[in-house]
Amino acid sequence: MTTRRTSDGRPLVLKFGGSAFADLDGYHRVARYAVRRVTEEKRPLVVVASAMSGTTGRLQQTLDALVEDPPADAAAMLLTTGETVSVALLAAALDAEGVTARPLPAAGTGLLAEGPGDRARLVSAAPGTLAEALAGCPVVVVPGGQAVDADGRTVMLGRNSSDLSAVAAAAALGADTCELFSDVPGVCTADPYLVPEARTLSRISYEGVRRMSRHGAKVVHEGAVDWAERGGVRLLCRPFPWYDEGPDGGTAVGTGPEAAAVVVHKNSDVWCFRSARERRAAGERLWADGLTVVEFDTAGEACLTVPTAVRGVARHLRAARRLDDLCLVTTLWPDGSTEHTVVPRPEAAAEARRRHTLLYPDPGNLPGPAVPPPVKARSPHSDVLVGPTRPRPTENSPLT
Repeated sequence: MTTRRTSDGRPLVLKFGGSAFADLDGYHRVARYAVRRVTEEKRPLVVVASAMSGTTGRLQQTLDALVEDPPADAAAMLLTTGETVSVALLAAALDAEGVTARPLPAAGTGLLAEGPGDRARLVSAAPGTLAEALAGCPVVVVPGGQAVDADGRTVMLGRNSSDLSAVAAAAALGADTCELFSDVPGVCTADPYLVPEARTLSRISYEGVRRMSRHGAKVVHEGAVDWAERGGVRLLCRPFPWYDEGPDGGTAVGTGPEAAAVVVHKNSDVWCFRSARERRAAGERLWADGLTVVEFDTAGEACLTVPTAVRGVARHLRAARRLDDLCLVTTLWPDGSTEHTVVPRPEAAAEARRRHTLLYPDPGNLPGPAVPPPVKARSPHSDVLVGPTRPRPTENSPLT
């Protein structure tokens, strides 16, 4: 039985990834869990909601089918609608549970960003607007991955950035912990969808999880780790539904060991340059444009990874060639060293399993509990904003 905790006045901040909303009943499950936490802990609650699983990808596909290189502001306006839908649905589900929750837009979060509208950089988090909302209503629901720019326009903080919103809000409000719920049990030694032998780490340092994120692991947004460390916010990475209410479940990010994991860059392309100087220059431009890249050498060539199918990267890669159908697999050794291996994409999962065995050769000494076999599914409601996507018309396409 869960022990009732005494409130210290600081708010709870809970973030739920898109997998929590794989079906409409997911909003009710999250609402019931949120109500229970508020009732037991008697603290104000900020819930950060992601778009339902698959929605942002479908919106991106629809935009790509329409035009080749859409304006950043238009992309941001479209791609942020998924989180806006989730905020409204979750607030309605909370109301059905008898709890009044205030749904807030990006402008109500106090998060300010600058840069391209579809991958802006978070520059500040002011507590005033959220604190004022919590004073009038004990539960607020905010969109993940959104902020406003200096002109008051809603911008997107890049893909998979709900973590960043949640942690920045927690730091601004003085919360000591931010809980991040997703479809995996915590920070794992490899992607459990690719490596069945992956284990869940009970704890890891800020630098350890930042290093994993920097090298392409979809664990915790790298910017979220930076905000957590600066703000003294402890992160708890947990699965949802969450059955183990013990304080040590999932992965605690703060103090702990370094990263020892295998990362498969399955959503990135490999590009090669004529020289390390050209690669470095391109990497700096891509980073300035809000993109995470990994630089490495293979077979005597200077290469880097670039996220697949991202708007506006072509102008940075004119001096490079793409290695089609190749995938980077990175081993992060516990001593801080890094090893990169490039393999044909169909062989990436097998290579990751082999690398994981090299990293943890003794099955009896694997850290943490085994990861339950995960099931990743797109929400059947992810097409709520768009219908079936047709290919983008070409110059020779008949007019209809």
